[in-house]
Amino acid sequence: MRLWIEAPGEDLGKEIYDVAGIFYPQIEVTASPAESELRVRYRETGGEGLLELDGLLSARLTVSVTQTDGPILDRRLRKRRLKMAFYRLLKEHLGVQPPWGALTGIRPTRLVYEKLSEGLTLDLALLRVGEEYDVTPRKVSLMGRVVTVQRNLAQPSEDETDLYIGIPFCESRCRYCSFISAQVGKGTLLQPYVEALKREIRAVTGLVTEKGLKPRAFYMGGGTPTALSAEQLDQVLEAAEPLLCACRETTVEAGRPDSVTRERLSVLKKHGIGRISINPQTIHDATLETIGRRHTHQQTQEAYELARTMGFDRINMDLIAGLPGETPAMFAQTLDWVKACAPESLTVHTLCVKRSSDMHRWQDSLPVAAAVEEMVSMGLDCALSLGMNPYYLYRQKHMAGNLENVGYAMPGRECLYNVDTMEDTLSVLAMGAGGISKRVTGNREMVYRAPNVKEIGQYIQRVDEMSGRKAGLWDT
Repeated sequence: MRLWIEAPGEDLGKEIYDVAGIFYPQIEVTASPAESELRVRYRETGGEGLLELDGLLSARLTVSVTQTDGPILDRRLRKRRLKMAFYRLLKEHLGVQPPWGALTGIRPTRLVYEKLSEGLTLDLALLRVGEEYDVTPRKVSLMGRVVTVQRNLAQPSEDETDLYIGIPFCESRCRYCSFISAQVGKGTLLQPYVEALKREIRAVTGLVTEKGLKPRAFYMGGGTPTALSAEQLDQVLEAAEPLLCACRETTVEAGRPDSVTRERLSVLKKHGIGRISINPQTIHDATLETIGRRHTHQQTQEAYELARTMGFDRINMDLIAGLPGETPAMFAQTLDWVKACAPESLTVHTLCVKRSSDMHRWQDSLPVAAAVEEMVSMGLDCALSLGMNPYYLYRQKHMAGNLENVGYAMPGRECLYNVDTMEDTLSVLAMGAGGISKRVTGNREMVYRAPNVKEIGQYIQRVDEMSGRKAGLWDT
């Protein structure tokens, strides 16, 4: 779908674009109305807004704009009214009820927390969010479950910080992937990257000590951390040992089953890593080949069994609903296998087709929205049957069926780092190429960010600069 927008200001045009994306997952903005299938005009005169659509839709709608106590609040109100007016018009015309209604943000639960901060009960907060944004009862219930679990977890304090180490390498690139990562290839960048990373880790350790920060949760992600050799993995974790030993929890993604070996798992055990993730995505080998995973279901089974025999008792599994060529029946087979394995946590992702990924070539073989929604619902039922509860969720643009990603865990097996990150409630010191450090003050009153450069060669050359950026967050 090609969209042409005429609106006073980029921010109002963005609201129109975001709402259109709810109903048309693959949408792009064009500069010419003649080249578009959907044309939207929005004007404001005399305190009134006029929203006009032609071409695919033909309707007119007046949007009132009321002056408030300040220009910022007034602008926010205008944007919200425009957003809801456009949403209702598209919903009526297309006869579609989006599961998340008019919500376009990545953190739906933040709206619930805002209502709670106003003194509302959880039930009333959920009711208000559902009514204001036209969220379906099933998704309102999901938000309620998530917030209930989160409120019973250990709450972060302002002097705490999470820690992240990124390993931007994989043996092969998944076709749906849009993360910053490089294929290992001949491995010539691995050791130089490890040396730079160790340098940054030492700088962060000094910063934690200098500022009196308390490490809360450690997470090593990627890419694929286990793309490093056992020796390189040991070097990184050895450098991070002073930070690891102070954390409440430690996680390393061993996400690609073909990278899981006894030697690498032994290194994780040596450094007290308590939680790992082994990610099948699907049990169907044909699908794995299609998405570029380059491992088999049998390898996933063997990696999981090896981790269990070595004593890992907090294992997460990631699945993706909506992979090319998959049906709800196929997804049910994957869930049956998950039930037999009984991991401590399960993350059900909805396929997200981003422009920076290779998945655009497979549009014709992707399941329809209704099928993906059925798969996501099956994931919830599977998790509940295993005694898990949903404990975090987030959404992205271009997700199949306009759905969500949900993390489930058995009681006491939730990942604090995931909660802190998805709710944006705690500072994080991120090390490695592409990592984004942030300092959160008060009750999210201010959030300052300091990104590391993404390109691996640049990171290696400029690692001292990256360390300085982080230190500057605590000088503000």
